[in-house]
Amino acid sequence: MQVRIFCSMFFSAMALFPPIAHVTAAEERVYLGKAEIESVLIDKSIESRNRSTGMVSHWIFRPDGRVEFANKSGPGSASGTWVVQTDGLMCVTMLTRTGCRYWFRQGSTLANALGKEPDSPLVAEIAFE
Repeated sequence: MQVRIFCSMFFSAMALFPPIAHVTAAEERVYLGKAEIESVLIDKSIESRNRSTGMVSHWIFRPDGRVEFANKSGPGSASGTWVVQTDGLMCVTMLTRTGCRYWFRQGSTLANALGKEPDSPLVAEIAFE
């Protein structure tokens, strides 16, 4: 039962990433490619706020492809692996599940979404700790 609760909380966080500034619809998304994702996110302490659940989590993407996750809204932590494709799609695998997101800048905010379409719902926003 605890594993089921943790998995539910974890995959809510997998939506990946507290607002730096609120994103406005008028600002255009600028999607990050593989090299920019690696220079901006890797080996940095990241705090993520899931836009739909409000869950806050801590992430560190290690240069060797490992990722560490800790739920700041409740109990739970996990580790797994990450990989980023040339087009900027970053995928994280933990507990036999994989979640993938595209990273983008919109104004002063760094965030991610499921797709690259202009109307693809923003999943999470991040701040560096």
